[in-house]
Amino acid sequence: MAYILTAIMSGGIAAILALFAGETWGQIFFSYVIYGHLGIATLAVAQMAANLFDRRGDPQD
Repeated sequence: MAYILTAIMSGGIAAILALFAGETWGQIFFSYVIYGHLGIATLAVAQMAANLFDRRGDPQD
């Protein structure tokens, strides 16, 4: 669920900024899709890093 919300929020902000900048509808949609996927990728990398750092502190492993 967090991945979907991150995609919607980051893509939505990029689309709104493109809309205010006066871009065409294609560019607005492109910004929404591209930055939505970048938001998902950022969240995935952060999740993997958090899991790595969390495991590193566990003395049982």
